[in-house]
Amino acid sequence: MSVSSGVHTIPRKKLPPRKIVRIALVNLILIFFSMLIAMPFFWMLTNSLKTKAEIWAKPPVLFPSVPQWQNFVDAAGDGYLMRYTFNSMFYAIVSTIIVLINSAMFAYALTHIRMKGKTVFFTIIMVTYIMPSAVTNVPSYIILSRVKLIDSHLGLIISCSASIFSIFYFRQMFGQISSSIIESAKIDGASHTRILWSIVAPMSFSSFVTLGVFSFIGGYNAYVWPSLILKTKSKFLVSQGLQLFFVAEGAYGLKWGAIMAACTMIVVPLFILFAFCEKYSVAGISNDSSVKE
Repeated sequence: MSVSSGVHTIPRKKLPPRKIVRIALVNLILIFFSMLIAMPFFWMLTNSLKTKAEIWAKPPVLFPSVPQWQNFVDAAGDGYLMRYTFNSMFYAIVSTIIVLINSAMFAYALTHIRMKGKTVFFTIIMVTYIMPSAVTNVPSYIILSRVKLIDSHLGLIISCSASIFSIFYFRQMFGQISSSIIESAKIDGASHTRILWSIVAPMSFSSFVTLGVFSFIGGYNAYVWPSLILKTKSKFLVSQGLQLFFVAEGAYGLKWGAIMAACTMIVVPLFILFAFCEKYSVAGISNDSSVKE
C-alpha cells in the first residue's frame, strides 16, 4: 500500500542526445587541457622525490619507489634558496601595494575627476604601453645609477612602482561604477580621497584582489630587469637564484632531484596565494561585483 506524500515533484527534462554528446565532448576537451597544464607541475613534484636513476629511467617512472626527501634538504641546505624566496616575496608584496595605490588614484582621476584633455592624456599613457619594455631598460638603468640605487631592492621597487596595465584595468572597473554614487558623495562633502578609498575601492574589492594577484606573480617571477639591477648574490630574487642553483648544485645533470625540489619550494607561495584569492579573482575577472549604470 503506497501513501502519497502530497508533494509534487517536477520531472526532469531529458536532454536531446545531440546536446548530451556536445556536453560530454566539451568536458573531455576541458579535462584533457587541464591535465596537459597540470602535467609539468605533477612531473616537477614527483621528480623532486626521485633518485637520479628514476628521473632518467626509460620508460619514464611515474612515481618514486622510495620518496627521496633528502632532495629538499639539499635544495635548502645552504640557506640561499630561502633568502631568494624572501627577497622575491618582499619585492613582490611592496611593489604590488605601491602599484595598486598609485594606479587606483590615477584611474580615479581619469574616470571621476573633470579636467580638460583627459582623453588625450590617457591616449598618451596607452601609447607608452605598446612600447617594448626593453626600450626603457637603458634610460631607467642610467637614472638609477645616477641616484646610487643600483644593486638595491629600493631601486628595483621604485623602478617598478608604476604599471600602465594596472591604470588601464582600474580605469575600466571604475568607469562602470554609477556616477550618481560619486555625485551623491560629493554633495555630502566627501573629498576625492574619501570617495576613492571609502566608496570606490570597497565596491571594486575583487578587482583589487585580481590585479594584486597578477602584480604579485609578475614581481615574484621577474628575471630580466632584476638581473640588470641586482649584483650581490644575497640580494638576488628567486628567478636569479634558481639559475645559479641550476648551475652550481645541478651541474647540468648531477642533482636533478634537488633542482626539482628547489622548483617545487619556489612555486608553493604562488599556489597558496591562488588558493586564498581564487574566489575574488574570478569575481574580478567576471566583473560581477561592479555597480553599473
